[in-house]
Amino acid sequence: MQWIMAKSAPESDDKNESPAEENSSDSEPDFDDPYADVAYSEESATDGQSLELGEFSLDDLGAAYARAAAAHDPESFVAPPELEPAEEGEEVENASDLVDDVGMGVTPEGIVEAALFVGHPENKLFNAARLASLMRDVTEEEVIEIIQTLNESYRQAGQALRIVEEETGYRMTIAPAAESIRQSFLGKVREARLSHGAIEVLSLVAYQPGITAQKVQDQRGQESGSLLNQMVRRRLLELKRETPAEGGRKVPHYYVTERFLILFGLDSLDDLPQVEESLWEG
Repeated sequence: MQWIMAKSAPESDDKNESPAEENSSDSEPDFDDPYADVAYSEESATDGQSLELGEFSLDDLGAAYARAAAAHDPESFVAPPELEPAEEGEEVENASDLVDDVGMGVTPEGIVEAALFVGHPENKLFNAARLASLMRDVTEEEVIEIIQTLNESYRQAGQALRIVEEETGYRMTIAPAAESIRQSFLGKVREARLSHGAIEVLSLVAYQPGITAQKVQDQRGQESGSLLNQMVRRRLLELKRETPAEGGRKVPHYYVTERFLILFGLDSLDDLPQVEESLWEG
């Protein structure tokens, strides 16, 4: 290792040795160091030039990491055993067993969770149809069930993740209970006042869970779609697409969220003040 030897060698008695000769080894990469080629390339780049990176696949990145880690701790990184070629006449079903073993860690739940966690490259939401297209033999209805199962597992495990549905699809966010932790990192959040119309919309949904946008509009006597969308964006309401009893296309139904309950100091909707049901008849 030339660089280390140059640093650890005693100083020369020759007082006239030029500084350029003393530091000559520093300008060359240490080829025993797996990161030396990267560091050397960055230092040798001239002003006004940037390093150009080629296109790498995930396999390339994984292999590069394994090589770098193995250089520091070779015993911890052992190359996987090579598969012996199948002998002539060997049953083909062994190959299918191998494929099953390789893919046994990939599940529809894992794919849906990973897609929502990483997010769309263009910051768009994933709808059920798009998520279903990422997998074989999985329908939109099954994707919705998977999302419900994931949310339930998050709640039972006390995890801070939640998957919420908005007008154009699903996104992953944090649980309302973890909001204070997020705010401690982001700083104080500016308080916002709800308009009278927003409070009306929230009241109608809170007292009539599963109400449709059309019923909200009929009971208020004015268009309410924009307010409903605003409350969904603020995570006070969530929408679920449900099939009507008479059949047909699924219709969005609105429900209050955990965040709504926390902000209004409610353990459940049963804690709401009691009112006459006739007041909500449209």
